[in-house]
Amino acid sequence: MSKSQNANGTVRALVLAAGLLGLLMGTSSAEDIKVKVLMPAKIVNEAFSPFSVAKYMGYFKDEGLDVDLVAVGGSNEVALAVSSGSGDVGLASPGQALAGMQAPQALNLKYFFEANYRSIWTVTVKPDSPFKSVKDLKGKKIGIAAMGSAATNFGKALASEAGLNPATDVTFIAVGSGAQAVGALNNDAVDALIFSSQETTKFEANGFKIRYLDIGEGFASLPDVGLLARRETVADKAKMLTGIARAVAKGYVFSVANPAAAVKISWKLFPEAEPKNISPEQALKGGIMVNEKRMEIWSSPKTKGVIGLFVDEDWKRLVDYMKANGILKEDIPLDRIYTNALIPEINNFDKDKVRAQAKAFDIATMK
Repeated sequence: MSKSQNANGTVRALVLAAGLLGLLMGTSSAEDIKVKVLMPAKIVNEAFSPFSVAKYMGYFKDEGLDVDLVAVGGSNEVALAVSSGSGDVGLASPGQALAGMQAPQALNLKYFFEANYRSIWTVTVKPDSPFKSVKDLKGKKIGIAAMGSAATNFGKALASEAGLNPATDVTFIAVGSGAQAVGALNNDAVDALIFSSQETTKFEANGFKIRYLDIGEGFASLPDVGLLARRETVADKAKMLTGIARAVAKGYVFSVANPAAAVKISWKLFPEAEPKNISPEQALKGGIMVNEKRMEIWSSPKTKGVIGLFVDEDWKRLVDYMKANGILKEDIPLDRIYTNALIPEINNFDKDKVRAQAKAFDIATMK
């Protein structure tokens, strides 16, 4: 045998051994699967830290995934884009998703991981506003981030619940986000704002003054944002979806254990989310406030520590609420809306190990 043949044989043996080792360790030498995850925001900020942490800490990579987090504006855009195949997975509030699941031309969607166990939606006014309740907004203008926001559907439901006609008694106006939105409120271009709690907490963290209207515990306790995909994706690519959600679940555990690191990681990946008009110390303090506020609703006592589990009774209440307030025209079976089939495997990781990793993470070492 020639030296060349012997060398080639050695190389082939090493490649085979490496492949075998990869199989034994649960990794693959193949290229990571590329996945586009759509986010319901114009800017992915610290309220979405479980996703940023999952990417930065390599949790997606550990699942053999190359995830691209794409901000698309709002939950409506997410639902429509995922249903059409423009995105693989989306994080979305159920306002548009459930409305779109109705016959005859239903959106092709199914939730597979619950993220928020309480409603993210708030109604705010100026501190000195005469308005005390949603009912007082008859004939008024309500600002929302964009017409593609799920705030429109939930705003209509809140108006209907307050005894108003959402088609004629209130007008929804797109006012952008951040300082632009608060400016529209302060300049009386709109009379109230309907924004997610992540945005209103950010308003307060940045020094803007607002007052919350009471929307009632019945609405506030409704389940909200979750991960969804096309129905055939849920059926045929369960391993991929499980990997995405497990990485995000790790990101959530990390964020709760070290919110400061979660905020800094979010800003590292999405620097446009970091406030530039205040001191770094103030910015971090505000970012932590936003992050912790959102992480509060990532869990529920009803799940008994199981991350991402859908609670049937809460989703039935949501369907009933949306039907009673005109968003839904028909009942939708819960098993058409979501599945808990992937949840046990999603939770199959060492939470204590992730917590320890988070607590050991030193933001001073970030470059």
